[in-house]
Amino acid sequence: MEVQIYESVADVTGEMLLAAREHDWERLAQLEQRCADFVQQLKSCTEEHLSGPSLQRKIASIKKILADDREIRNLVDPWMVKLSAMISSNSNERRLGSSYRQ
Repeated sequence: MEVQIYESVADVTGEMLLAAREHDWERLAQLEQRCADFVQQLKSCTEEHLSGPSLQRKIASIKKILADDREIRNLVDPWMVKLSAMISSNSNERRLGSSYRQ
């Protein structure tokens, strides 16, 4: 069961990467929730002692999850910096506007 959940997380992170590449932030947020649901399932699982092919599948899934996460962050971080700057700029404009109205 545990291996299948890791594989499901890997599938979702692959979809998340596609959404990030397409700048589909709404879809990315939806997929993040799906991913969180799978992670919650993993937390409630009792850890299986795996060997052979099952262990290799788990390791491959974890490596894919980490690689996808790294690439998603590389795509999202510049957007987040830009968004933060826009929010800060709007906040400064509002403060200036309210100062001059008084």
